[in-house]
Amino acid sequence: MFNRRLMIIIALFIVTIGALWWYWQTPSGESLQAGQSVISTTRFTKNLNGSWDQFSSLRQAWTTESERAQGKNDQSFLTRGRSLSLPSSERFTVVAKRIRVPGEWSSRTMLLTFNGVLGHANVYLNGIGSSQKVGEFEGSGGTDGLEIPAKAFRYGEDNILVVELAGSAGQRAMFLGSAWPTSGYITGEIRLEAVVETTLALPQVNVAWNETTAQVTVKTNLMHHGFSQEGPWTVYGMLSDGSSGVAEQTLTVQAQEDSDRQPVTLTFSVPDARRWTMQTPFLYQLNLTVTNSKGDLDELALPLGLRSIALTAGKWVLNDQVIPIHGEALTPQEEYRLRHDGQLESWLQSKRKKGINLIYFIGQIPDELWLQAADRVGMGLWAELPVELIPSSRLPQPEAFQKIVGEKMLHPSLWAWTVGKGLDTDPLAQTYFQQSKKEVQPDLAFALSTSPAVLTGLSPEQSLYIQGNKIQGAWGQVTVENPLPSKVSWLKEPMVARTWASLMIFLFWMNIRSVTWRYKEICARKPKRQVRRAWFWDGLFVLAREGMLAGLITSGIFRIPIHFSPWFSYLWPGIELIQAQSPWLIWMMLGVLFMLIRLLQVGVVAPHMPDAPDAVGLVYWLERRYLFAVIIAIGWALLPWGVPIYIPILGYIVLVSLFLPIRIRDIRRVGGHYLPFFWVPGILAGMLLVWVSFHFADWFYLWHMLRP
Repeated sequence: MFNRRLMIIIALFIVTIGALWWYWQTPSGESLQAGQSVISTTRFTKNLNGSWDQFSSLRQAWTTESERAQGKNDQSFLTRGRSLSLPSSERFTVVAKRIRVPGEWSSRTMLLTFNGVLGHANVYLNGIGSSQKVGEFEGSGGTDGLEIPAKAFRYGEDNILVVELAGSAGQRAMFLGSAWPTSGYITGEIRLEAVVETTLALPQVNVAWNETTAQVTVKTNLMHHGFSQEGPWTVYGMLSDGSSGVAEQTLTVQAQEDSDRQPVTLTFSVPDARRWTMQTPFLYQLNLTVTNSKGDLDELALPLGLRSIALTAGKWVLNDQVIPIHGEALTPQEEYRLRHDGQLESWLQSKRKKGINLIYFIGQIPDELWLQAADRVGMGLWAELPVELIPSSRLPQPEAFQKIVGEKMLHPSLWAWTVGKGLDTDPLAQTYFQQSKKEVQPDLAFALSTSPAVLTGLSPEQSLYIQGNKIQGAWGQVTVENPLPSKVSWLKEPMVARTWASLMIFLFWMNIRSVTWRYKEICARKPKRQVRRAWFWDGLFVLAREGMLAGLITSGIFRIPIHFSPWFSYLWPGIELIQAQSPWLIWMMLGVLFMLIRLLQVGVVAPHMPDAPDAVGLVYWLERRYLFAVIIAIGWALLPWGVPIYIPILGYIVLVSLFLPIRIRDIRRVGGHYLPFFWVPGILAGMLLVWVSFHFADWFYLWHMLRP
């Protein structure tokens, strides 16, 4: 009998898992508009934004796209995948795109550039084996590029580009972080460029002032992509005010052996330079070219604003003038909505008219579209490095963000960086703050704290305490105006809890009314009718109790505050993904799981009990000491009236502990031992203990953060 019922429970568990998988929901996102950092008229460029195909695995992506390339479009709904427009605010695991490359590109090297990638990316071309893997990188929201040999492409026919994304480094390193879900984002432009053998890397610019004269230092690299380096190279730079050149410089760079990257520094002196200000956001034009005797040419052009920013006596000083900050913070959801609509410049102008002079990007590094619009409008921007709620032992090296910071510093509208949020105050964190402050100079560096304590490593003016929906200092304040996303909840939970409590009260009463039976009657071949009726109510109470426990856990899952503060974003994406699923399916799956665990626990013990009773009958006999669960069910029903979720959960744990001596006495009275009952719970507790031990650094971090 036990085996049959156990198989039924296992079958139900498999069915519920299958239903959960079948109806699994990925939070939908929005397609995003994106900008390009630099313009080049000498590079052949193919924009890869737009429609991609999304899949759950590399194998599915490659098989489906290969069939489509051959004209086979009759894939089943299980394998065809679905369309996804990139860039997007939606997470994904694998995407693929079929592209055709013109034959005239075959004499050049290909550069595949991704912007705004959050996650660990593996990129494949025309296959998914190790030999078709063209590169991998850890995306932190900046620009990441891969160099692909021209011979890797098939010209005149479809090429299949596959991108696999896993969880980002920030997701894995944060408090109780993990690699699940194995997915990420691409929120910026994707492009393929065919370039000559030597190209210019995206430059980094620094501006120093001597009264009205600006000393502009441009640092870039010559990137050699071929085996033969046709040097020397002539590097020419010109700074233009739109009508004529105001400064220029020419350098000759000699070839170096075994060097595929050569640094180049250009210096421009601009007398009577026009400063970029909020009132007159003037932009110069920087043009860089590199040529060689062979006639190869690469060119970059980008706008450039000249300004100075400093923190003096706690005040922000732009171009030697104190500016009181009236800022507004953007949550990622609001930023996605605005970029989807594409009205960034008009939105920034409307904020300027309301007296807002700074936009804070929560959990985001602004896309080029935002930076370029803010450059033109005269709006200040405040960005964040992806470092939040990370134990000190897992803090990244600030040098890892050097490239991102350098890219964004080309824009005069970017004034400040938050280098960390919710970090500890120990020596490791202090060292991180000191180093990261240097990395973002000459822009301003700040840190956000959940407590008023000053973060050593930064000045008191740079250590900001989060106060509800705002941060403030002597310089002014920044406020989150838009509300947080609506709290995810189990909408029908109050009705379910009341119904379940009523059911358990009824079952409690029927168990009280039933005849009292003894342990020895479990093994009776023909039990009396009253005993069979009592077993019926005992069995229903077992199911109801496990369902109540599953309901409480489900309720707790949907109450986890992943948006407990508007200043913290992307917290525990795994919990967010679970909360996107049907609470009914989660409740059902947990209920069957708990019943399965209970049957396994008692099934392991039954052969060691006197007379080796039927396991199901033993479950019924043990259940009479769990009738107190009706009190917990009533507590669950009272949650909508303000009873905290932890009250019924803690109440259940306390009552189980209080009744433990009585249960032990019952087992000993019939001649058994209670120790075997701890075998299955002990294995589960051991697994939990192993998980806890792997997160030792997280608990240490939490203890530090919670102590006064």
